Amino acid sequence: MAGKEATLVLLDVGASMYEPYKQAQGKKITRLELAVDCIGMMIQQKIFNYKNHEVGLVLFGTEDAEDGNTFYIQTLSSPDLEFYRNLTELPDHDKPKIIGGDIFDALDKSVSTLDEYVKTKKMDKKIFVLTAGFGQTEYNEKKIAKLIKMIEKVDVKINFIALDFMNEYDAELDDPTKPENQETLNDRMLNAVYESQEQSINSRLVYYMVQELRNHMRIFPANIAFELYSQFHTKQMQARASFRGDFQINDETSISVLVYKRCTEEKLPSLKKHSATGEFSSEPTRNVVRNDTIHYNPEDPNMTPIERENIIKGYLYGRSLIPVDSIMEDKMKYQCPRSFQLLGFVDKSQIPRHYFMSSVDMVVAIDCEKAKKSLSSLIIALIATKKVAIARFVGREKSSPKMVVLLPHKSKSYQCFWMIALPTSEDIRHFQFAALRKSTPHQQIAVASLIDKMDLEALPNESGEPEELLKMKYVANPTRQYFQQVVMHKAITRTDVIPPISPLILEYLHPEQRVYNYAQDAIQRVKNAFKFKVNEIKKPQDKKVFWKQLFDEQTTQQQQVQQQIEEEVVEINREEEEMVNMFAKQKLGFNDDIIQEIGSVDPISDFKKMITEKRVDLVDSALQQIQKVIIGLVDQSVKGSFFPKALECLKEMRKACISEDEAPVFNKFLFVLKDKYNQSIFWAQIVQQGITLISNIENQKSTVTAEEAQDFLNKEDNKHQQMVDQLQHEEEDLLADIE
Repeated sequence: MAGKEATLVLLDVGASMYEPYKQAQGKKITRLELAVDCIGMMIQQKIFNYKNHEVGLVLFGTEDAEDGNTFYIQTLSSPDLEFYRNLTELPDHDKPKIIGGDIFDALDKSVSTLDEYVKTKKMDKKIFVLTAGFGQTEYNEKKIAKLIKMIEKVDVKINFIALDFMNEYDAELDDPTKPENQETLNDRMLNAVYESQEQSINSRLVYYMVQELRNHMRIFPANIAFELYSQFHTKQMQARASFRGDFQINDETSISVLVYKRCTEEKLPSLKKHSATGEFSSEPTRNVVRNDTIHYNPEDPNMTPIERENIIKGYLYGRSLIPVDSIMEDKMKYQCPRSFQLLGFVDKSQIPRHYFMSSVDMVVAIDCEKAKKSLSSLIIALIATKKVAIARFVGREKSSPKMVVLLPHKSKSYQCFWMIALPTSEDIRHFQFAALRKSTPHQQIAVASLIDKMDLEALPNESGEPEELLKMKYVANPTRQYFQQVVMHKAITRTDVIPPISPLILEYLHPEQRVYNYAQDAIQRVKNAFKFKVNEIKKPQDKKVFWKQLFDEQTTQQQQVQQQIEEEVVEINREEEEMVNMFAKQKLGFNDDIIQEIGSVDPISDFKKMITEKRVDLVDSALQQIQKVIIGLVDQSVKGSFFPKALECLKEMRKACISEDEAPVFNKFLFVLKDKYNQSIFWAQIVQQGITLISNIENQKSTVTAEEAQDFLNKEDNKHQQMVDQLQHEEEDLLADIE
C-alpha cells in the first residue's frame, strides 16, 4: 500500500460546468456530472485501497462562497460514505449565475491550506483542478510567478483536468529536449480558438505555469472521456523490491540489482463472513463467523476427533499408499539457496512467445554508478546483438528455483531487464493436431485486407486522423470496477438493486462496433471468399399427413442419411490417413528414413519430404539443394530437354517458401536466375508460365509489393515470346527428323 497522502480537489461549479460535455461521443452528460463521476471514482479507490489518504473538496465559482470564489464542503480527512453522498448530490443543485470561478485564486488558497495542514507530517501533497476555464481572473504573470514559487516551495503535485478546454495541448509534444516539437506545440497553443476571452486568458496562464512547473504540474485535456477517468481509478503502489541482491555473471563478477513486480494479476478484495441470524451490524468486529475444522475417521461411529499431531499425509504411488510425515515432507523439497545467476545467452528468436509463464518482473541496478554502468552495458550489448539472457532465479531461501529469460529494454528514461519465467519439460504440453486446410490466394488477400481495416492502432476518427483504440494504460478491469461500484451503491442506498456499470467504461471496453463499421467492406469480402453452409430450419408441417407424403419423406431421409454416411466415411479415411502420416513422421530416435539429400531422379518428392520433416529442421538445407538441382538441370539440358523438370522444381520451391516464411530466399534466387539466363529459352518459359516474385500479400516476410511482382515479368513478355516460338519450331523440326 502507498504511503500517506493529502489531496485537495478543486471543482469549478460555475454555470459553464452545467453545459453538455462535447467529447461525450453522443452521450448526454454535463461537464459537472462527468467531473463528479471522476471524483467519486477517486473516493471509491481511497476508501477501498488507501486507509492513510486524506481528501478535501473545494468548490469555486459558487455564489455561496464568503470570499466570492472558494467554498469548502469537505475539509481534509479520510473519505467516507457521507462525503461520497454529498458529492453525488452536487449536479442536482440549481444552476448559478456565475459562469465560472477564478482558477488561480482557488489554487493559491488551496496550496496555502495544504501547507498549513501538512506542516511537518510526512505526506505527499496533491491537488486536482477540474474546470472548463470560463471564469474571470485578476491574476497576471507577476502574480502567477509568485504562485509558482509557492508551489515549488510547498512541493505539491498539481493535476489540471481541462473539460472542453485546452484540447490543443499534447503532452508528447511538450518536450524541451526536442525544440521542433516544442515549437509546434507553442504555435498550436497560441493559435487556439476558444468560446470566450476568459478561456483564452486562462489557457495562456495555465500553459505558462506548466512550462515553469514541469516536475510539479501536468495538464490532462479530456479529448477522450475515459482518459479523464483513468486519472482517478488508477491504483498507486509503493515501490517495494521483491528481491535485493547480486546478479552473478560468473564466479568473479556480479551486479547489485533490485527486482520489482511489473505485471501481476490484481485480485478482488476478500469478503468477510458475518452472522446474519441476529441484527446486522455495520461494525467490522461484530458477528464475525469463525471456521473450526474437526478431523475424524469416517469408520468411527462415534466420530471421535483426531488431534492434528496424530494426522499424517500419504502419497498414492500406484495402488500403494506411502506415508509422508512433516519431517520427510520438508526433506523431500529441493533445498536451494537464494540466488540470481546468469546461465548464458541465446538468440531472441529461440524463445517463442508461448514459452512465457507467470507474471513480469523488472530488474534494475541499485542506486550505484558502477552497478548502473555495468547493467546498462549488458543491456545495450544484448539489444545490439538481438540476444536475450537465460538465468536461474531463486527469490527466497528454500523456494523453488526458476529458469527465467531476461529481455533487454531501453527507453528515454530508464534501462532494465524484463524477467519472465520459462517452462521446464514437465510444464510444456505436446498436443497433436491434423494440418489445416490450405487457403487460396483470394482468401488470403481478403483476410489481409480485414486485418488492415481492423487495426486498433490506426483507426480514423471523425476528423479522419488515425487514432489508437483500446490503449492498455486506459483499460480498467471491469470486474473490479463494477465490484467497487456495487459495494458503494449498496452502502449508500441499503437496497438490493444492482446498478448498471458505468457506460463510459463499458463503451471503451467495446470498441468493436466502431471497428466493424469501418471494416464493413473487408468483412463482406471475407464472407464472399469463405462460403459458409447454413443449416436450414425445417418448417412445421400440417397436421394432415398422407401416405405418399410419408413415403417421399422416408425416401428423402434415407438418401440424405446414405449421403451423410458416405461423406463421413470419406472424412474418416482422410483423417486416418493424416494421423497415420503424422505418427509415421514421429519415430523419435529412428532417423534412418530421414532424407538428407535431393536426388536427380525424383527431386520434387525428396524436396517435399525434407520440407515437411518434423523431427529435424531441414528447410534451409532443402532450399539450398533445390537451387543447385534447378541450375544443374538447366545447364545439363540439351535443347531444353530438362527445362520442364526444372520449372516444376522452381514452382515447388515457390510454394515451400510461401508456407515456410522463406519468401526472401525465393525472390533472391529468382533474381539470380534472371541474371544468369536472361537471354535463354529457360527464362522465356519462366515468363510464359508466370513464375514471378513472392509478394507481401502472399507472405508477410516479403518486401515486394503485388504491383512490383507483376511488373517483374510484364517487362519481359514481348522480348521472350519470340524465344518461346523459336523453341517450339525447333522441337517440331526435331520430331520431323526422327520420323
